[in-house]
Amino acid sequence: MADFDIKEIASLKVRLQIVEKLVLVDWILIILSMYYDWGGWIATLIVAQFILYIYKGKLRKQLKQKEYLAKVVEERTIELRIQRDQVLNESKKLSDALDALAKAQDELVRKEKLATVGQLTKGLVDRILNPINYINNFAGLSAGMIKDLKSNITNERETMSKENYDDTIEILDMINSNLQKINEHGCNTVRIVKAMEELLKDRHGDVTSTDIGNLCKVNVDVINKLFKEDIEKNKIEIELLCPEEPAMAEINIEQMNKVMLSLLKNSVYALLKKLQKQEFSPLITIQVEKRLNGTVFLSIRDNGIGIEDSIKARIFEPFFTTKPTAEAAGVGLYLCREVILNHQGSIIVKSEKDNFTEFMITIPIYQKNNDNG
Repeated sequence: MADFDIKEIASLKVRLQIVEKLVLVDWILIILSMYYDWGGWIATLIVAQFILYIYKGKLRKQLKQKEYLAKVVEERTIELRIQRDQVLNESKKLSDALDALAKAQDELVRKEKLATVGQLTKGLVDRILNPINYINNFAGLSAGMIKDLKSNITNERETMSKENYDDTIEILDMINSNLQKINEHGCNTVRIVKAMEELLKDRHGDVTSTDIGNLCKVNVDVINKLFKEDIEKNKIEIELLCPEEPAMAEINIEQMNKVMLSLLKNSVYALLKKLQKQEFSPLITIQVEKRLNGTVFLSIRDNGIGIEDSIKARIFEPFFTTKPTAEAAGVGLYLCREVILNHQGSIIVKSEKDNFTEFMITIPIYQKNNDNG
């Protein structure tokens, strides 16, 4: 009901009460006039009573009309509110349906891309890998033959001129150096092809309810063993913050172990690179939280070299890397993202050049309608 309707109705009720009191007073005066024989006052009071009755009837009529209109307005307002709530509810359902459709479309596009990459890559892996293995093997055999040839020439040194001997040794050294480069680049090519092969693997598997905190502890132990010398030499601190109660989530343990190890290796690499340029206290912080929205949050943060803003949007692309080819093929973060997406989760990165990098992962506690389970 509108404020002005309430005020008008209240005003009419007050006026009606006043008129009713005046009617009562007038009746009293009429009775007193008749009792005490006031003469001319009786007619005046009766006329006043007649006027008050007419005015009282008019006020009552206005009050009923106002109350009726107010009731109609209130009922219509309630009806409109119900309709509005229904529209909002339907709008929310439609919005949720559109969001679900958009997610399904994104997932479909992602799977189609993977299928396309798989089709293109599957036929190339063996075709590239076999000849590269031949190149590497023959480069190694040739390097051995160069060593033997060098030994034979050294044995025949007395029969050769000094100039001829020096030229021959120099040529052999150059050939040996070239063979080493061939072998090095061949190994890099094999690494890339193996990475392509890794992309083809099915990352859908059985899920098990697992404590994410314990998973982190296991991977921290693995990292401490893998980089024991570097961690002890540079006093790298790894801080693990886990809740007191287990942070359980349905995951594929093997795949999530690969994600953890990949991210922790990147953190160690970033710290070691920064230590080459400056002295600081290297720190990796791993944080696990169980959230009320039915998810588990995992953060891996280091205070290493950070990521430049210009390449931040590309770090999850396959075969993109800032590391030398001999050190990485550029599929680690891409595979991490694929594993997290397969777990219906999300992974985002925050970073400042020369300050820090933080990977934040969110995965649902339960896997619903997923090929994983």
